[in-house]
Amino acid sequence: VFTNSTEWKELPVGIRPVTSTLLHQLLQSKAQSTSQRYLKEIGKFICWCKLVKVPSAPPFSVSLAVAYMSKVYNQSQSYSSLVLIHSALKWYHSFLPLVHQNPFDSKILSNFLESAKRCKPTVNRKVPISPDMIKAIVDKYATSAASLKDLRLTCLCTLGFAAFLRFDELSNIVPLHLTITSGYLKIFIPRAKNDVYREGNFVYVSRLKDKYCPVAILERYMMNGGMDFSSNLPLFRVLRFYKSSNTYKLCRNKLSYSRCREIFKDCIKDLGHDSSRFGLHSLRSGGATAAVRHNRNLSERSLKIHGRWRTSNAKDMYILDDVAERLKISNNLGL
Repeated sequence: VFTNSTEWKELPVGIRPVTSTLLHQLLQSKAQSTSQRYLKEIGKFICWCKLVKVPSAPPFSVSLAVAYMSKVYNQSQSYSSLVLIHSALKWYHSFLPLVHQNPFDSKILSNFLESAKRCKPTVNRKVPISPDMIKAIVDKYATSAASLKDLRLTCLCTLGFAAFLRFDELSNIVPLHLTITSGYLKIFIPRAKNDVYREGNFVYVSRLKDKYCPVAILERYMMNGGMDFSSNLPLFRVLRFYKSSNTYKLCRNKLSYSRCREIFKDCIKDLGHDSSRFGLHSLRSGGATAAVRHNRNLSERSLKIHGRWRTSNAKDMYILDDVAERLKISNNLGL
């Protein structure tokens, strides 16, 4: 579709771009994972166009765009799927130098997306984990006789809590990304959800003077796992149990999201809490909530940098408001 477009053929041969090279460059306008998802949706749209015997090459009519998105929504009833398809096809349409308005900028599709957004089910957000729960995890799983399996769990929880880490960030940390000094831990985050241009970021975690110190727990976990700081293998990996020696050893594969979530929920359940109310994101939101409650003078800029949030709105979604603080307003109205 792209290389055979008449827009290129109208140009003199001497200045006509190499369309295959140009297409490759345009595909890099999005992150690789995003491009792959978009191309998959574009492929589905082209197949549908062939099935109903309509042209699949831009420019599309607004009515064709509405018809396809309406068909997809009626089948899936999913707002997120609709947003993905809208973004993918809008991107697809923008590849050609057309003077026509992009049909996916039309008012009718904007209203259609807004309608689907209003009809989507309410999301029950997971509860932030509290500092007392983190301490309970350390007390239970980081004893002097703790196994490598227990230390992995404790390190994952304390590091995720203290550094406000998403699972994707936790799972991609390698020892090579870590710098430990006498006063703090420095973590290089090579890829983050909001790091659009993959420039990377650094997170600092202070060394504490008690047994709940995330840095000390990390050092202990790495020592028991036989890891060194030059390794480029994942920090949190699959474990293998050896019956002959009654010990655990780390494999090369990183811990999957489903397995990590299962381990975390089992831990929460063992502590006597309702595990259905918590998820891996509870570590990130719990750390952010605790930081705000225990540091009333904490600057918003410092909090956003530590949590790697681009906007205040994104940050506020992670922080659970303190009821006592909210009651101060109605308690001080001069009544």
